Amino acid sequence: MAGIGFALSKLSSQNNLAGHSMATGHAIMVTAGPWIVIMVGLALISWLGVPLVGLEMTTTFRVLVIYCFALSLVVTAPIALELNLRVSAQLFDRRFDQVHGIYNGALGVAALITVVLAWVLFYVIIGLDMATATAATFCVLQVSLLWLTMSMVAAIRQYTTVTTGFTMGLSVSVVLGLSLASLGYGVAGLLAGFGAGLFLAFAILHGLIVQTFPGRMLRLSDGIRSLIAHPIRSRTFVIAGLSSALAVWIDKLVVWQSYEATAIAHGLIHAPRYDVPMFIAYLSIVPLMSIVSIWLETDFFTAYRKYRDIVHSGGTLRHIDAQRSEITWQTTNTIFSAFVIQIAISLVLALAGPWIVGFLGLGLETLQVLRLALIGAAFHFLFLACVGVILFVQYARAYFVLQATFLVLNGGLTYALLANPDALGLGYVIATGAAAILAYVVMVNTLKVMNRLTFIDNNPAVAG
Repeated sequence: MAGIGFALSKLSSQNNLAGHSMATGHAIMVTAGPWIVIMVGLALISWLGVPLVGLEMTTTFRVLVIYCFALSLVVTAPIALELNLRVSAQLFDRRFDQVHGIYNGALGVAALITVVLAWVLFYVIIGLDMATATAATFCVLQVSLLWLTMSMVAAIRQYTTVTTGFTMGLSVSVVLGLSLASLGYGVAGLLAGFGAGLFLAFAILHGLIVQTFPGRMLRLSDGIRSLIAHPIRSRTFVIAGLSSALAVWIDKLVVWQSYEATAIAHGLIHAPRYDVPMFIAYLSIVPLMSIVSIWLETDFFTAYRKYRDIVHSGGTLRHIDAQRSEITWQTTNTIFSAFVIQIAISLVLALAGPWIVGFLGLGLETLQVLRLALIGAAFHFLFLACVGVILFVQYARAYFVLQATFLVLNGGLTYALLANPDALGLGYVIATGAAAILAYVVMVNTLKVMNRLTFIDNNPAVAG
């Protein structure tokens, strides 16, 4: 992702509020654009849609979009990691003309897998009618394409276009979705309109990527064949990417199969007492996570690039280790300070829980779950920040172990504590707490062995 650093650095270095605000806003879009658009879109459609089309239709739509979001993330996470690895290698070798083929191939593979799995889920397993299943498949396809596009947008400096694209897409999603539903197209209309807005955002960002990188555009089939013909650059990273996506959703899947689950139209299952507080908690870490993203793409990238330059220029071991020690001190200090701030944010929101529950019209039974979710989200922030550093320096084994550990802890502890209804959400807290502490320790160790990673593990001449 070391491409937006130049744009973010230019903005964040401006000694004024506007520059820092624009840098933070762009980082939010780059790190969590689809997440923000989908959550805000769901909130707007739920708020505006109930008077227009009724509570049952908007609830069904909201649950289907959550399913779309989960499926798309599981499909695209490993593909996005492989895409980033291949594109980074081409950019490092200054073979910019190869980016189009890799990018189009990733889009094609993701689209094929998404459509097949979505159709099986919505039409075969859930049993939606043809129109609704088609609209849901279209919606999940657009989310999948957006995730892949966002993994490439990090290499582009036109931050204004990125933010504008998401804003336009969100507007179309809400207006067109509610209009089609009001005209009698029901849930299918809501999904089709929502997907159309996501497609607009994708089209804008896709055009930006195509214009940024030079080279001849390959046919989609050629891109897919080219992607499949070459061996996977890191099977460990691909499996870790799948684990990371499953880890985020495993606790919801477990709760959806428990006594907390509620069935609505078409037999769709969700758990309102758990789902809504969790999504609110996830949104609470987005602002600070975006600031950490700015730091990763600017200060950390600059220090890491200096370290690599010293290595490649034949610097002395003493000089190399001094720069590594500086990176270690800066990283641990920044991550820990950000974690303390996130804890304060979560505590404030937890104290404001009764007001949040009342404002959103939630039942008082969600208050305890919300407070637990906010505490867990603070630890989840620390986990994400630490694995972000580990991913940046490409320590594949450590990244995989951490993601797999979080997956097992989140699913296992959530299941184990379901026996006590009052402990709903506690499994997530314990899982994120343990995973965050482990990730912090592994991150510190990763920075200590960075010389080995640079000279041996990530050195093509040695690793083969």
